[in-house]
Amino acid sequence: MAAATVTGRQRNNVAGHLRQVIATSVVFAASGDTWTVPGIKNIFGIGLEPTTNVAFGFTVSGNVITLTAASGLTFRGGVVGL
Repeated sequence: MAAATVTGRQRNNVAGHLRQVIATSVVFAASGDTWTVPGIKNIFGIGLEPTTNVAFGFTVSGNVITLTAASGLTFRGGVVGL
């Protein structure tokens, strides 16, 4: 397990009581890699879109997203939480 590489953070937005983090690229090198989302304690929604057509899934614990897939993937999009 390793940390995901996040680049091009476009916005760290607060809307009401929710916080939204949007990134240009979130790269998980392999299944089991994690992204600890800064500024968020609990993740409520994941809006990450893969750049390739590969089956994937996420597990969430607090502010940590773990990728479950056959291989590494690159995503773009964001996360909403408290």
